[in-house]
Amino acid sequence: MKNYYSYFLLFLLIGGFLLSININNASAYPSQNQRRQAPAAKAAPPKDAAPKDAPKDANAPAGKAAAPPVPPPAAAPAGKEVGDATAGTWTILPTLTGVNAMHMFVPRPGQYIYVDKLEANPLLQSNGQPAESALFDIDKNTLTALDLTSDTFCSAGSFMGNGVLVHTGGDNGNVQFAAGQQTLRFYDPMVGKWEEKVGLMKSKRWYPTMLPLVDGRVVIMGGSTGGTGLNRAEIDNPTYNIWPPSSADGTPDADRPMTFLTDTLPYNLYVFMHIVPNNENKNLLFMLSNQQPILFDLDTGTLVYNYPKIAVQRTYPQTGTSLMLPLFSSNNYAPEIMVCGGQAAFEITSTAEASCGRMLLNANQPAWAMDDFGGIPRVMPDNVILPNGQVVFLNGAQTGFAGFRKGNKANPLWVNSNPAFNPVLYDPVGKTYAKMNPSTVARMYHSVAILSPDGYVFVAGSNPQASVQKGLEFSTEYRAEIFKPPYILTDVPRPTIINVNGTDIAGNRIPIGYNQQTILVVSSTDPKPSFTAAIIHLGFVTHSQNMGQRYVGLDIASVNYDANAAGQYIITLTTPPNPTIIAPGPHYIFILNNGAPCVRAAEVLLN
Repeated sequence: MKNYYSYFLLFLLIGGFLLSININNASAYPSQNQRRQAPAAKAAPPKDAAPKDAPKDANAPAGKAAAPPVPPPAAAPAGKEVGDATAGTWTILPTLTGVNAMHMFVPRPGQYIYVDKLEANPLLQSNGQPAESALFDIDKNTLTALDLTSDTFCSAGSFMGNGVLVHTGGDNGNVQFAAGQQTLRFYDPMVGKWEEKVGLMKSKRWYPTMLPLVDGRVVIMGGSTGGTGLNRAEIDNPTYNIWPPSSADGTPDADRPMTFLTDTLPYNLYVFMHIVPNNENKNLLFMLSNQQPILFDLDTGTLVYNYPKIAVQRTYPQTGTSLMLPLFSSNNYAPEIMVCGGQAAFEITSTAEASCGRMLLNANQPAWAMDDFGGIPRVMPDNVILPNGQVVFLNGAQTGFAGFRKGNKANPLWVNSNPAFNPVLYDPVGKTYAKMNPSTVARMYHSVAILSPDGYVFVAGSNPQASVQKGLEFSTEYRAEIFKPPYILTDVPRPTIINVNGTDIAGNRIPIGYNQQTILVVSSTDPKPSFTAAIIHLGFVTHSQNMGQRYVGLDIASVNYDANAAGQYIITLTTPPNPTIIAPGPHYIFILNNGAPCVRAAEVLLN
């Protein structure tokens, strides 16, 4: 394919700071000249990181004997931090979630919003009905029910460029709640409540995928018209829609057909999607459904490229997880996808998949490079990209597939079991995994994890049954946890961002633009600081998919010591060159000092 790259490499090392500037050289298409380079400041892999195993045989038998159950670790008391600096710590929060966290997103620093479905949650809405959604403010230690009127079961969400989250899809509703399949919901973090347009959209969607687009809109992709395990033709919805619509009065545009979804039945629910960087400001989508990845031009509605299939099923209900690996200007924002976990067989006794695949999308001949996923089989894993560019994989089961248990409470038959208590920490540069300390909470079907603006991983959810149930091996879970990876537990002083472009970060979402110099004032007690920077979109998490999660390393143009304030530095960095690198919307700028993340990231609105 045509190569859109012009090679360059301009590095200037001044006092430990890297200057690397390139504004337009990004190609989405396979290219024989693409090279991957290490990020500017990358923490070395932990000393106990496991070596990369030989590639997994793509033709391995589909069914595998179930792994022996792993006994759960001893339960930790709420509020006590357990673990160590080498392999991370866990803290169970004393405040319960009130609703099961089937879906989750971060609306503002220190806040987490949970979205569940219609069930007998203990938290109540203002009308006395069990809540479907709640806002947890960790700074204030408060939990607030958020009123909704429609059924949100198995829905999706994405942030628009104006900073408002759009949420859609759901189930049939009941006497008190309207059907949710055609409903749009909006959450403006500056207002702090849900608004709904019940029944607005053209077609029903359950298990759709959503993604921020380069023009600030969002795409709503696929799904089914009703609940199911494996999708089937009579309830399939092989279409997509884009919001906001083109109409002036807000009438939704007609759904657009997507043949790829029909071709990939029955594994075409919650498909994997990522915007691919390019220098033409196109909405080029990497999509993976039923083992088949493609490059799709959303603007023209055309298939651009068929990538090679990945071994083993990775999409629902044999659920794996996917991410776009961190992007850097030093290698022209080379787009590399990683897909991990899943299940070879639709069988409750089958061991989950212990493999990951990486593929450079614009290589001359793109191909999957496989590894052993840190040696832990995992279905329904979550992934969280840290500010240092490492990735935490956590949650999920080692046996079975995604879905509700069978049988009654007295005699349950779990379709996913043998919890994967231990996270693994992955270094994308060294391609190594390190096994982390275990949680004591089983995070099975309907669990979530997301990056905190404070640099740790926030974990919640788990309810592998159709209703609230307690007293079972895998009860409905209302405990939330904090996992602190090793990079946050060192003796290296963590920097504090004071302001961005002269505006204090406390309480403010600060507007910034593309390809602009942005000035941060940062304090540090380190006598020899060395700063790096990244901008991260935290995304919307459900069913092992983080819709829109994105990491882009930021080039630091200069660092100057502020002679008028002890331990204070003025950092000038350059924002990403165009919205295909990271879409417009609410993001967080992280500053790291010698690998240690800032105390709290700066919330910005990139547009």
